[in-house]
Amino acid sequence: MSQDFLERCNEKMQSLYDCCGKKVNELYAKLAEEVQSLYNHCKAQASELVAKLLEKVQLLYNDCLEKIAAVIAQVKAVIAVAAAVAKIQLTMLERHVRLHVMSIVNKLQAKRQEIVGRMKARYHALLSTWRRNQHFTFWFIPADGQNIAKTHVKKTHLKYAMTAVASFLVFVSCTIGVLAHFAVQNEQQKQELAAYKQTKSEQEQTIRQLRLMAETNQKKLAALSKLEDQVRSQMEKSGAQLPPKSNASDYAGQGGPVLGSANPANIVLEQEKNIGLEADAKKVDLENLLSAIEAENYRREVTPSQWPTSGGYISSSFGGRANPFGGYGRDWHPGIDIATDYGEPVYASAAGYVQQAGWYGGYGIYARINHDYGYQTAYGHMSRVVCSAGQYVKKGEIIGYVGSTGYSTGPHLHFEVIHYGEQVDPSSLM
Repeated sequence: MSQDFLERCNEKMQSLYDCCGKKVNELYAKLAEEVQSLYNHCKAQASELVAKLLEKVQLLYNDCLEKIAAVIAQVKAVIAVAAAVAKIQLTMLERHVRLHVMSIVNKLQAKRQEIVGRMKARYHALLSTWRRNQHFTFWFIPADGQNIAKTHVKKTHLKYAMTAVASFLVFVSCTIGVLAHFAVQNEQQKQELAAYKQTKSEQEQTIRQLRLMAETNQKKLAALSKLEDQVRSQMEKSGAQLPPKSNASDYAGQGGPVLGSANPANIVLEQEKNIGLEADAKKVDLENLLSAIEAENYRREVTPSQWPTSGGYISSSFGGRANPFGGYGRDWHPGIDIATDYGEPVYASAAGYVQQAGWYGGYGIYARINHDYGYQTAYGHMSRVVCSAGQYVKKGEIIGYVGSTGYSTGPHLHFEVIHYGEQVDPSSLM
């Protein structure tokens, strides 16, 4: 009876052991499936985040280029308008001054001709009297007609007196001419000063507007630089190789308390020049960054990193193992075996070209894919393949279905990764 009891106990223990083992396997399979689902979800979120980030960078870059082009066009238009206005004002000022000077000259000429005519008449009368006489008598008659006096003057004395009077008249004429010249110059300088003040006021207004636009563009460039730094930080965390940034010394700001020979317009032009240089540098940096992101996306696309099934677990690891077909020997396992349900889809672990697809000895129904960077992946013991040699497959594309063909003890996928001709452990890349 004790023997029967022991046998029943052994049977119960064996049954309990089998049940626990089955439960453990089910729990392990569910856990592996949840982990794979979480991994796929995180990967999809990361890809979506990178795509949105790239889209924002591109939009901000295009907006910055449009704004800079608009500012440059506005600056050119303002400069052209200012030049045209200055030219018109200068022409009008020149014409007004010319007309005013001509008017003054005409009046002076008319006055001069009138004086010359009178002087000529007096001169001829005096000359005639002068030639006929050697002495001249001058009468001095008071207003009341009393105490009349007279004096006799020699011709020689009159010559001296007339010479003095003529010299005095010449002096007065020269003085009037000089004063008229100074009056014309003074009027012209007043008009030029008024025009200069008007032009200066307009230029200062234009300079203020350009400074505001320059400040706005500098803020946008600063925001673009911060966004670029954030993108670089995220890429650096993901292990991507980053291109170097441009040399900021080409457009770095400089200044001091004294203008020297420069003027405020030169400052604005220099700021616009530096903004253009910085925008060009940012364009090159963003283009290089975009190229680096594209290269990193390509590297991820062609590097085996995706789990080749939608679930399952590793039933046989990479490297040495016991012979799965019985016996006491050991063999070298060049890949991993992923146990999962019969007929489950098999996905390409990376993008590439199918090198081989079909029956391949002990591998049964087999597929081999060539990737870039020296990688190859192999998939064995499938029930069937849905790809053909020479076909390009994307990462995650279905290439076959799990089976148990070839040397196999049950449904599973044999998965290999070859790097530059040598098998490597696929688990290190997943």
